[in-house]
Amino acid sequence: MSALLRERLTDVLRSAVEASVDPAMAAADWLARDIDPTRSSAIELLTDPDVDAETLAKAKDVYKTMRILGETSADRRLAARLYAAAIAAALVHHGRRISRQSLPALTRALRSLHEDVEAAEPLRHLAGTALCKLT
Repeated sequence: MSALLRERLTDVLRSAVEASVDPAMAAADWLARDIDPTRSSAIELLTDPDVDAETLAKAKDVYKTMRILGETSADRRLAARLYAAAIAAALVHHGRRISRQSLPALTRALRSLHEDVEAAEPLRHLAGTALCKLT
């Protein structure tokens, strides 16, 4: 078996295992790998300070679409968190706003993510740091 085929099979098996645990997160991670193949997950993509602002803007657009078109409410809730986290990441890591949301709307979204006990801790921390930069 070639190395490329083995790598692709590993990716498929990893995706299947992830999907059985949390299908919404598996979809988000798959999208993150599609945006940047060097990242293994959505959380890694959004929290790594080396990810450039243009890639974060792509992630924001992808997760915004997932937020609207997600198959389940879990997909849509997760996508909303990741959408806000992408905006937060650009603020925190690059000092750039990649959203046209008003300041009050952006503040509400980041505060909501920061206080969301179901969100992954790295995303909550990112949102809190972004809130500090906005004020």
